[in-house]
Amino acid sequence: MESLRTQLAETQGALHEKILQVRQLRADQTATLKTWTQEKQIFEAKLQRLELELQQLRHGNEGAVGSSVKVSRTQEDGEEHGSSSLASVLMDEAAIGTPMADEETVVMTRSRMLDVESKFKKVANELAEKTKLCEALQQQLQTRDVSAVIQDCNITDETVVALWEKLRGQIRSVSLAKFNDTIQPKLVPERARREFEHLSTHWKSYLTGEKLTCYIFRALLWRYLHTCVFKKFWRVWGKELGDTAAKLASFFASKASDTEYQDWRIHTARLFHKTCETDLTLVSDITNKIFEATSPFATNDDEPELKQALSDIVETAVELGGIFAGSQYLALMSDKPGSDLTRGFAFQDATMEVRGKLGVQPIVDLMVSPLLLKKEADYSVLVKAEVIC
Repeated sequence: MESLRTQLAETQGALHEKILQVRQLRADQTATLKTWTQEKQIFEAKLQRLELELQQLRHGNEGAVGSSVKVSRTQEDGEEHGSSSLASVLMDEAAIGTPMADEETVVMTRSRMLDVESKFKKVANELAEKTKLCEALQQQLQTRDVSAVIQDCNITDETVVALWEKLRGQIRSVSLAKFNDTIQPKLVPERARREFEHLSTHWKSYLTGEKLTCYIFRALLWRYLHTCVFKKFWRVWGKELGDTAAKLASFFASKASDTEYQDWRIHTARLFHKTCETDLTLVSDITNKIFEATSPFATNDDEPELKQALSDIVETAVELGGIFAGSQYLALMSDKPGSDLTRGFAFQDATMEVRGKLGVQPIVDLMVSPLLLKKEADYSVLVKAEVIC
């Protein structure tokens, strides 16, 4: 017990340190971008002024080549202005490339012309370097999104979908092998009756209809997994740690922004995954619950076989639950995120596929299996839900 508390304290300390690092990074990034913006404005102003002055100098030089009268500055003029600043030399726009009262043209010396071009190129190069630095910092800020910082390369859409399809295949197989015979509603115990009614108001039709019975048991198995695993994924690493993490999650969800909360949730789950073992008692407990709810309706008396099949199903679900905890994947057994509505809503082709029809209206009567989603900027559908209308 003390060891678990120590691990949790270390996890929370590491999490707090990571949050501070992310906040400091964002603050430094903001300050750097602000400084760069100011410097960029200064360089752009210099660049614009130098471009204008360079054009004027080139124009004046071209005018001097075509002119029949050329008057060069004397050595004394050169010495007089040689110590003046670049700005003071170039500000005399009226004397550069502009005809004077006696139609004489003042020509800039070649050395001074080269000096101006050199300084222009230097400022242009500095501006280009600053621009590249800004782009690099902006790219760094974008890629430092917390979900990217702690992204586990082993978690891919293909991996999650494959595991999901494995679970769906296991549930389908056991429902066809053990729960495919019709059942008389009067033989259903009160507890099972309430569970079936929660799934569908027409539960009696599923129990007595040929080729429909397996669907309501398939839905029952998914409902147990969704309630006991997918909605309580912190429990994957044990009751004590799971309960503590769930309380912290509830607290942060109400106090922090959604982005900060999601960052904390994903990072904490990844730390649990690296430092803690999956709680084997969870698999046993959920398997026993499902077995007690379904075994009275099994078509044969081979209880060990049924229990093993259910245990395999729960193990796969727990593996998925651990992935859901540390990622943006989620299972949805309702019409939309945030809703508790499990039946009585219109069929949606984008998120559902029909497995059977109980009536003629396109209204979902039974949600056989959940919808697998990935939350990014918006929700994307990885695997559609199976429904009966």
